[in-house]
Amino acid sequence: MGRGRQKAKQTRIARKLKYLTTDTDYDELQKELSQDPTTDQASDPFREIDQKFQHDREMDEYAQWAAEVAAKAKEANSSNQDIKATPSVSAGDAMRKIMLASKSKSPKSE
Repeated sequence: MGRGRQKAKQTRIARKLKYLTTDTDYDELQKELSQDPTTDQASDPFREIDQKFQHDREMDEYAQWAAEVAAKAKEANSSNQDIKATPSVSAGDAMRKIMLASKSKSPKSE
């Protein structure tokens, strides 16, 4: 219920911005738009920091772990061709099947 005054103020400001005539410096705008983007790189304050930490972003601990897990999963899938993961099978079910298959292939020591 108290939004009427707020909406009226926003409408008044929007109209002022819409119909306000300002002197646009088209020559300056043309210079800004025609600048070569490669010259802007020198003025980028974060460029040096980005380069410094680029390796950390590329291979952090999680990425290394994910790569190891993916390699293990690929190896398990190649050794167990009869087990096929489908979208309806959860990751836990797939792992249980792999474990059961590996136990049945290995000889039991009794």
